[in-house]
Amino acid sequence: MARNNHLGRRFWAIVVAVGVAVACVSGLIGFGSMFRQAAERSDNVVAFAKSQSLIYDSFNDSAAMTSQVLALENAAQLARNISYGIDGVDQGGLERSVRQLGLSNAFVLSADGQLAWSYSNNDVTFDMVQREVTDEVALKVIDDPRRMYAMRIVLDDGSYIDVGCAARIDEPGVVVAGYYTSETFSNRYLLSLQNMLAGYDVRGSGDIVVESDGKVVAANMLPNQVSGDIQLDPVDAKVVEDIKSRCALGETALLLSGSKLYIASLDKARDYYVYTFVPVSSRLGEVAGFTAVVLALYSVVVAVFALSRRKSEHEHLHELVVQEREYAERLARSAHQAQSANRAKTEFLQRMSHDIRTPINGIRGMVEVANAYDNDLAKQRDCRQKIWAASGILSDLVNEVLDMSKLESGEVKLDLRPVNLIELINEVWQIMERQAQQHGVTISCDLSGVVHPSIVASPLHLKRLIMNIASNAVKYNKPGGSVRVTCTEHAHEGEVATYDIVIADTGIGMSSDFQARMFEPFAREQQKDAEHATGSGLGTSIAKQLAELMGGSVAYESRLGVGTTCTITLPLAVDFEAPSGPGDRHASDTVTLEGLSVLLVEDNDLNREIAEFVLSNAGARVTCVDDGIEAVHAFGQADAGTYDLILMDIMMPNMDGYEATRAIRSLAREDARTVAIVAMSANAFTEDKVRCREAGMDEHLAKPIDSQKLINALTKIMAGKTR
Repeated sequence: MARNNHLGRRFWAIVVAVGVAVACVSGLIGFGSMFRQAAERSDNVVAFAKSQSLIYDSFNDSAAMTSQVLALENAAQLARNISYGIDGVDQGGLERSVRQLGLSNAFVLSADGQLAWSYSNNDVTFDMVQREVTDEVALKVIDDPRRMYAMRIVLDDGSYIDVGCAARIDEPGVVVAGYYTSETFSNRYLLSLQNMLAGYDVRGSGDIVVESDGKVVAANMLPNQVSGDIQLDPVDAKVVEDIKSRCALGETALLLSGSKLYIASLDKARDYYVYTFVPVSSRLGEVAGFTAVVLALYSVVVAVFALSRRKSEHEHLHELVVQEREYAERLARSAHQAQSANRAKTEFLQRMSHDIRTPINGIRGMVEVANAYDNDLAKQRDCRQKIWAASGILSDLVNEVLDMSKLESGEVKLDLRPVNLIELINEVWQIMERQAQQHGVTISCDLSGVVHPSIVASPLHLKRLIMNIASNAVKYNKPGGSVRVTCTEHAHEGEVATYDIVIADTGIGMSSDFQARMFEPFAREQQKDAEHATGSGLGTSIAKQLAELMGGSVAYESRLGVGTTCTITLPLAVDFEAPSGPGDRHASDTVTLEGLSVLLVEDNDLNREIAEFVLSNAGARVTCVDDGIEAVHAFGQADAGTYDLILMDIMMPNMDGYEATRAIRSLAREDARTVAIVAMSANAFTEDKVRCREAGMDEHLAKPIDSQKLINALTKIMAGKTR
């Protein structure tokens, strides 16, 4: 909990620190945006002033020119009226002509510029315009009547009069015609930069001042000022002066004037200088608003993240609780499994102790019995048979335990080779027939349903699979019962055919409860009818795993007291290249070991004595050596063709059977490559057989050695060598 509180405080400290950073960054961004907007407004004002000043000046010049041209024309007309004597040259006649021409003022001057007659319908007198109309340039029209002269005379009150001067026709002199415009009319109808700035309010655009020839001609902070000399208040005037002295032309910058900070700019538009400035304080609201929006969004994100984080923490806490519960359950299951494993291990050891000690006890007991009846040959034969049977049980038990260990570790490898399925099942049937006779059981075999007998499979594992099921069918049968073995090929696709091997018996059957766990290792059902049967409880488990290793399955149907039917389904590759005829199936029947020279390589004295007896009894000449080095030496020293067969043990001191075989095969003599070398080893797994072939051996025979099996295997090998 303390750790969670610490993490919570750390989280909110980070949130606050990031919030401060966000506020600072957003403030800087907002200020930068506001500054750019002010610069854009300044640029817009200058651009507008540049374009509008040209338009305004052109318009005003055009209006002035029009008025002056009209004044010239009327001055010429008035001169003609006087010369024609129309209305005469008196005050009354002059007034009538002036009113007809629509003039506001008219002056008739003598050759020396003295006033002869005048008319005015306003307050403009000759004295107010005398200096301009009697100027040397204006009086030159007297010397050349074709000349005319026009001008605009601006009066002191801001009004103006457009006058035109023409030469008198009746005598030397000048006729002056004029149009008067009052200040009020001028301000209303003439365009000015002050009017232009009317659309720029101070709040939206800031302060704008337009100056020409050192005088302020327009300012948007004085909206009621229409003309005349514009006077700025001292603060604005000070800002304008600071802009002049500190700001570069065409740039926008921050300016400190007095105690205020301004965003100011200076630019030029034709003959005008345009100053723009806005107090930074008046725009801080925009920056604050932008910052507030950003902080609000940040707060929303933080709130969503905090809620999500809180939800995630709750979910994580829930997951931890679930994980702890699951972990506790797993621990409980593991403890239960460990207890079950220990219990199974204890039961296995107890069972193995019983199952191993039973045949050992039988062997040792029969030896003692045989010793007690030295002179009773019948009793001696009976003891030997029982010793042989007990040793077979012990051998089967060891093989099953080792096979199960290999299967569970995944180390079993199939030794695929061409094999005849019918011959393989017949071999199993022949072995089981002898076992069935001992139990008083009849066994039959039907292989008529096999269409393609030549297959590619692992003969050792396939034989072991069928043997395990068939031996149980015999072992757990009843006296007078039967076992029927059938094989049917019911599907064929491409190079693979599916075979069903069915083993049906009329034995004691299995209960439904036991059938649910029959494939568990060491599982055996305790029945009164099966008390005489022995076994490890591994046969069905090994059979199932072997079938699955081959891509097949094992299925049982059983009724207690009625019998059991086991169906082994296997997909096996068909060997289409195998000969279809009987071939050399019985070629070994004509081959024996009589006269063969055999080099027996065996380091164990007892095993060597047994093998030597079996071979010698079959008619072979046997030479014995103790290890691999002696074997290589014996073969190398003998003449070529001396030895027909080498029976090689694997696990030997100094040099093992693999190395000895490779050494013999590498000798530079012809018989080193052709002599038959057969492994005789207690290493009976497939990988051991593969290693034997890789070393150069022809065959592998597993210990313990059955004399008849040994003779049959060797004669078969020699028959192949003969062919």
